[in-house]
Amino acid sequence: MSKIKGYVLYDGPSELDGEDIIAVVTLESKNDKTGAMKQLWIMRKDTPPHIAAKEGKNESVCGDCPIKGECYVTLHQAPLSVWRGFHRGIYDNSFVNGEGIDREIFKAWVLRFGAYGDPAALPRWLIATLAKLVKDFTGYTHQWRNPEFSWLKNYVMASVESTNSATRAQYLGFRTFRIKQAGADNFENEIDCPSSTGIQCIDCKLCNGSKEAANITIDAHGARAGGIAHV
Repeated sequence: MSKIKGYVLYDGPSELDGEDIIAVVTLESKNDKTGAMKQLWIMRKDTPPHIAAKEGKNESVCGDCPIKGECYVTLHQAPLSVWRGFHRGIYDNSFVNGEGIDREIFKAWVLRFGAYGDPAALPRWLIATLAKLVKDFTGYTHQWRNPEFSWLKNYVMASVESTNSATRAQYLGFRTFRIKQAGADNFENEIDCPSSTGIQCIDCKLCNGSKEAANITIDAHGARAGGIAHV
């Protein structure tokens, strides 16, 4: 019997625009920053992720994210590999759309909501169910401005790219994860992401909206290193 590589957890309409999307959790990760977390990938079902971005179809999984045109995720690499794997049928679909979910499988997981894609695209019941099943989780949303998704503050961080947005999101009840220019100061209620000292997300787990903790900042890196969106 072949080793299970991951699970299809959702196959249905996006909460953002109603188009068909998928959510696949992969069980092994080579991401040095996050460590061995389980990674949830949220993608259009009908279009490879890098093509969806080029054709403007990524709104189904990115919503109105202000940086979706210059995302830090390299779409033709890991996301495309997962998308192709889904269409080859390599992922277990025993639990798709909540069918037969087995707590014993999930209870030791530390889950990353959205290795690619915004958790706002998924049904609220699925986020709530996974949050109860797993040992711990992290996640981010750019949909914090939309009152329809205010419930996400109980699960994930508001991803922001300016001090004004951080203030607004915190006023709305979200903890924030702010991308800032290298060397810029933090506010009194912010701390640097512990990854700057080599701590992996699987050990830190502060980016969980349900926790009472400081807001987090990180210096712009990857595709974002050249500038910050002021929104």
